[in-house]
Amino acid sequence: MASSVQPVSFARQHLKDGVFVAFVLGFLALSVPAFAEPMTFWTGIVFGGYGYPTHELHHFVLGSVFTVLLLGVIGQAIRPSRRVGALHSSVLIWLSLTVVFAITGDFSPVHLVLLALLLGAVLTHPAGASQRPDAKALQPAMVAVGVLTAVGAIAFAGLELHAHLAVSDDHTALGHYQFMATTGTSIAALSLYGCLRGPGWRFPVYAGAALLSVIGLASIAYPGAEQGSSLGVGLGIVVVGWAVLFVLVAERNDALSKWFGR
Repeated sequence: MASSVQPVSFARQHLKDGVFVAFVLGFLALSVPAFAEPMTFWTGIVFGGYGYPTHELHHFVLGSVFTVLLLGVIGQAIRPSRRVGALHSSVLIWLSLTVVFAITGDFSPVHLVLLALLLGAVLTHPAGASQRPDAKALQPAMVAVGVLTAVGAIAFAGLELHAHLAVSDDHTALGHYQFMATTGTSIAALSLYGCLRGPGWRFPVYAGAALLSVIGLASIAYPGAEQGSSLGVGLGIVVVGWAVLFVLVAERNDALSKWFGR
């Protein structure tokens, strides 16, 4: 009896793994062609040939968001059980985009199709039930910094949403404020999720910090109001410093946990 059950379980696991791969490949097949152009805007800015003056900041951020999203899906393909946090990060980013565009009247069924593929990958992921974070892993200092990061990011997203609804300029027409609001919402979600310290928690922490740094550095490089979303040099420096602080607190807490055997 036991010998017959084992092959059945083995076959079911292989079928589940095959469905998981199909979800991941389906998402990449639909998303990569659409994301390719935004991800290459920075090359024109850095190497010349850029044709969208006053949009540099938005294009830097836009390219970074899609890069992080795809890295989350692709990166967890290697040792997926230990890096499932990367896939969860991609889900949070795409969910943020779907919500922002829906509440601003630009919802597309494609948003739901891609979200369904990502959620399907989560449900069939090889990590199974071990994907769920353990509340015992929470670290007070990291949670405090993560919550403050999320509050600031949500405030930033709110300002960008207001700009999209209240301002008539090229940035509004191109949906740039919507993408910046998506970035702010994503940073908030990644910061809070990273604080849960589930499997692969470093990806959301570093992804959130990276997006914060991109906004800060782009604001320093392009402080003018014509950029639409620049925080200016002063706030840009503060944002980059906060991103570094978030990572340092996360890593310090991890080191202390290992030291005391927690």
